[in-house]
Amino acid sequence: MTGLGTQIGALLAAGAVAVGGLLGAGSDRPAPPRTALVVDAALARDGRALVDARLRAVDADIRLPRTQAEALTDVRYFAALGYDRIIVAGPRSTAAAGQADTAALRATGLTPALAAVGG
Repeated sequence: MTGLGTQIGALLAAGAVAVGGLLGAGSDRPAPPRTALVVDAALARDGRALVDARLRAVDADIRLPRTQAEALTDVRYFAALGYDRIIVAGPRSTAAAGQADTAALRATGLTPALAAVGG
């Protein structure tokens, strides 16, 4: 009995997703560009705060990698998802963008990276 309920629920969910996709497909408005910001964790700090308060108001998906491996994973992740703009700041993130062979905008620090997101 539980299996039948699960199957019906899955079928209804799949139908809802399909209908939503059809309704959204006819939209004339282009999707807003997606921006990702990958900033070395050391650059994203503000004094004792672990995250600079300016990062909370940014209209972008943000990652703050602590290691080279994390930076590479983050850059590849955003590239694989097809983000329109990937902005990197810090030596690890910048190196990761080069290693991933991704067309990322390289910023010299947090302030230029935030400016790049805004404009």
